[in-house]
This record gives sequence, structure tokens and C-alpha cells, in this order.
Amino acid sequence: MLSRKLFATLFLLFLAIPVCYAGESSNPDPTPETVTEEQEESDFSWQAMIGLSAVYDPSLLKGVDQQDALDFLNLALLLDVNYKGFFIQSNHRRADGLLDGTSHGAEFGYRIEANDKQELDIIFKNYIGGFEPSELIDKKDKNIPTLEGLDDRLPGHGIAFRYSRFNEDQMYSLDLARLSMEGEESGWLIEGFYSYFIPYRNWDIYYGGVLTYYSSSIVDYFYGVDKDEVTSARAFYQADGGFRAQLEVVVQYPISKSWSFNGAVTQSFYSDSFTDSPLVDRTGTTQIMLGVLYVF
Repeated sequence: MLSRKLFATLFLLFLAIPVCYAGESSNPDPTPETVTEEQEESDFSWQAMIGLSAVYDPSLLKGVDQQDALDFLNLALLLDVNYKGFFIQSNHRRADGLLDGTSHGAEFGYRIEANDKQELDIIFKNYIGGFEPSELIDKKDKNIPTLEGLDDRLPGHGIAFRYSRFNEDQMYSLDLARLSMEGEESGWLIEGFYSYFIPYRNWDIYYGGVLTYYSSSIVDYFYGVDKDEVTSARAFYQADGGFRAQLEVVVQYPISKSWSFNGAVTQSFYSDSFTDSPLVDRTGTTQIMLGVLYVF
């Protein structure tokens, strides 16, 4: 089990890697999260992309594994739109943004203040995906005792204030979000993100680190077990607040004017509040993505 000190240590060590080994580099092409004031003042701009990728993406949930070929394929629509400060964007520096640009990875928002050094936004996005136990059991075509009869968990979406700071090829951001799940269920999270861009020949390489704290109500909603959900396969479990730490590398390579290759490796670590749940049988996950992106 990972302690909070270990999470902090891993995160700080990862942030030090690019500083120690990166040499001189040119600035990356503008991305949605580095739009300048001059671009914001234009009436309208947009870009649409379609991505097809092969993905190894194991679930934290016990008994939920990728089985069929379709489980390893991902089709995503990425849409970037800007209109007088309002935006829809997918985060091209993160694997989630490339895999699921229209739902979990999409960000809807308004830029309150922006310049070439910092930015303040108010955004709406889906921070954590939900799941329907009965659908997962039918899809896997097998009995999963820990999910049998469990209530659905709706996605956790919410409104956040995001502060971002840019320093040459580095980017830092901090989200403070209030999430709503179901009925009166709500919670809050704090998410810090760091990205370092390194160009190498025609490759764009992004080193990233994410540290997220979820309040107890969020962790308990998704991974807790209520009294009316207790069975012989799952005991009562009430979760406390918890952390998720992620280290990832995202690479992009232009194949032609419209096509590019994308790859990503993401390692996620979870604190005890997640891994002690009877619904979970992993302490972390490794996600691998290889695919192509077509830009219209």
C-alpha cells in the first residue's frame, strides 16, 4: 500500500527528470491550453480530429478485464473550438485527452484571464468515469460476484477553477473542482498537472505527472459498499478521501499533413482508500496506447 509520503516522493522525482536531462528545444506548436489573448479575441476558430488506437487499459474493478478484440480498440472524436473566450478543448498533452476527447477528456469552459505566462479558466468536465455493474457482467459474459446486484455508479462531472502557468516548454495547472454524481451525492477534488515538452527530430514528447486528491464522498460513492449492497462476496466498506498519482509519456509524430502517430504510456497509483475496497483487486494500473490521428 502506498502512503501519502510515497505519492509525494514519486511525484517530485518525476518532475525532476526533464529538468536534469532535457537540452535546448524549440517551443511547441500552440495547443488549446496555450491560446493567446490575440487568438481569443478572434471571432471563431475550430479543429476536428478523429483518432483510432489500440489500447491496453485494465480496470481497477475486480473481475473486469479486456477480453475481446473490440475491448482493445478505441475510436475518439477530438474537437477544439474557441469563440471569444469560450472553448471546447481536448488536452493533447495527456493520454486521456487523446483517448476520449468528447466525454471524459473534453473540457468546456471560459477563459477569465489569459496571457503568455498564465491563465485562469472556469471549466466543466467529467473527471471520473462511472460504470454499470449489470452491463459489465453481460458484456464480459461471466459471473462477477463483487458486482452482482451492485448499484450503478454515474460519472463524476463538475465545475472547476483552473489556474495554469507556462514557462518555456513547461506547463503547470491546478484544478479545484466540485463534482456531482447522483442526486445529492457530491464531492470535491484538487488536481495538479505538470507537463514538459521535449522535441526530438520530428517527435513531440510530453512528460507528464498528475496528483489528484478526491474527497471521501467521491471515493466512497464509486468504491464503497453500502449496507444494502453487502453480500457474501463483498463486505461493507466506507471509504475515506484518497489520492491517485499518475506518471505518463505522450509522443506524437507527423506522418503527413493530415495524419499523425500517437503513443502513450500511463502508470497510475492509488492510495489505500481505493485499494482496500472489496470491489478492487489492484494497487495500480498501466495504460498503453498506440494509434493514429486524422486532422480535418
